[in-house]
Amino acid sequence: MVFDTPLGFTLVGIVVFLFAYTVYSKIIDRKVWSPDRSKPTPAHMYADGVEFFPVGRFVLYGFQWNSIAALGPIIGPGTAALAFGWLPAFLWILFAALLIGWVQDYSSIFLSVRKEGRSFGPLAYEMLGPTPRRLLLGFLLLYLLLIKAAFIFVVGTTMNAFPGSFWSLLVLVIAAMITGHLLFRMKMSVGPVTILAIVLQAIGIALGATILSAVPPPGTFVFTPPPPGVAPAANPYTYWLVPLVAILILGSLLPMPRLITPMNYIAYYSLIPAVLLLTIGALVSPATGVKIQVPEFRGWAEVVTVGPLWPALFVTIACGAISGWHSLVSTGITSKQVDVETDIRPVGAGAMITENLVGLSALAAWAAIPLLTIPGGASPGNFVLGATTLTSPLMGGEAATPFLRVFFANYMVGMAVTILTILGRFWRVTMAEVFGGTPLSILGNKYIASVLGFVFPIAFVLTGSWTNIWLYFGGTNQLLAGFALLIVGLFLFTQRKFHWYTTIPGIFMMATTLAAIFYQTTIFARALAGENLAGLGPGLLHVTQRIVQNTVGYGGVVAINAFSTVVGVAMFIIGLAMAIYFVRGFRKAAKVEIKA
Repeated sequence: MVFDTPLGFTLVGIVVFLFAYTVYSKIIDRKVWSPDRSKPTPAHMYADGVEFFPVGRFVLYGFQWNSIAALGPIIGPGTAALAFGWLPAFLWILFAALLIGWVQDYSSIFLSVRKEGRSFGPLAYEMLGPTPRRLLLGFLLLYLLLIKAAFIFVVGTTMNAFPGSFWSLLVLVIAAMITGHLLFRMKMSVGPVTILAIVLQAIGIALGATILSAVPPPGTFVFTPPPPGVAPAANPYTYWLVPLVAILILGSLLPMPRLITPMNYIAYYSLIPAVLLLTIGALVSPATGVKIQVPEFRGWAEVVTVGPLWPALFVTIACGAISGWHSLVSTGITSKQVDVETDIRPVGAGAMITENLVGLSALAAWAAIPLLTIPGGASPGNFVLGATTLTSPLMGGEAATPFLRVFFANYMVGMAVTILTILGRFWRVTMAEVFGGTPLSILGNKYIASVLGFVFPIAFVLTGSWTNIWLYFGGTNQLLAGFALLIVGLFLFTQRKFHWYTTIPGIFMMATTLAAIFYQTTIFARALAGENLAGLGPGLLHVTQRIVQNTVGYGGVVAINAFSTVVGVAMFIIGLAMAIYFVRGFRKAAKVEIKA
């Protein structure tokens, strides 16, 4: 049967994606924004060769996709499927792909282009005033902290399960630095350098799958053994954080052409093949005999500690459906490189719909094995096992398993680290903007800000509460998307243009994400109060907190849960305040319309 394999929902998804791009986005493009090829874009008006410069649509599409592609569409479908079944996860990906995801990315780019390349902060200032801009900057700091915590957590646990992925990442970093030197210092031709970089990546994956597949993390030989009563397997993932954070701080501090730019470029050549391989594996699943192993629907109420279907489902899949991170990239970088306005739809809508395909193919991988294959439910390791199960029949069967496991672990790690390095720079710049010219200006120092930007997230990682961290991140991420959608909607409303295509999704995301953040804050608050939430002892959410307790005492556990609770309360208050400012903004615009 077609619908007892991943083929069924993959085919339906691809058809909906094509409709969203070829029909709906084209109608909005023509009727609402009316792109004009003759109108100069900011890339031409302010061309400086550094921030503003025109880039062809195909290259810019690749840049946009690689800058927004992250762990959200990979991990989110597994978390959602574990909690509610594969069908709700699939329907949310479909619904968001058609009506919400591309709407935010495309509209954010267009608004920024029409506003001379202004990024999210200045746009908020113009549309809502100075106080919302300050609130937004504060929110961005919390958001960047949470997204980094979620991604670092996933990378650490993935490296713990598949150590070869760290060594392949290390080779990727070395290859990126070599590539950057050859391209930007030696001025070599891009073709031969790209071939060299791809060969080095292949060597890294091969080494990770063979002789380095079980080599422990460097920190293993520095830190003390696991505390009494803690299984050894539960502890080492924290050791991977040491070399990982060192790499991320390096990326935050080095000039873009030295590491980030070449790493994002060459990583594309291993990430896109992974998406295509997963998609093909799903499409041929009836022939390979891969069946859906996950229940279709598991209920409306919470099954694991995520909360009820609404709002939890809508903040779990993140980038595979909609992501606030995309609005930062779209307005902060991409809009400054658009050559002509007619390129915005293929770049903005096209890259996001490709991201929807990442989420759909990841759901096929998660559905290919029972979700509890590895203890811990939607553990990152389960995605790797599911992806291997889905694709190994295409690659030689059992003999290809070691290579495929490291390949897909590397896919996850690569998706995360390429974004984490950009996040480090966003954090550093935001810290300088928030604290510059104040008594705390030292916090804006690039070295101090870079270190703090990857030390603070460790406090969340040490909660050990994987699901709650992910949902905290999802809530803030989608709330930022709600901000972006409503800023665009408010602009269109002031221009007397059709705004409901962005305003309605914005209202939905604001209401949903505020509810999700409130729910997750109560989880940490209950843990802070000493409530047994996971059967692991008073106030403990995860075995990692046992490590904290045995290392620094129960006060350390209290401090972590208090930190998590305070951050949740702050995010909820900022989100609610922003919602009030949006209501005021629309009311003010309506009065102007009446006077006119």
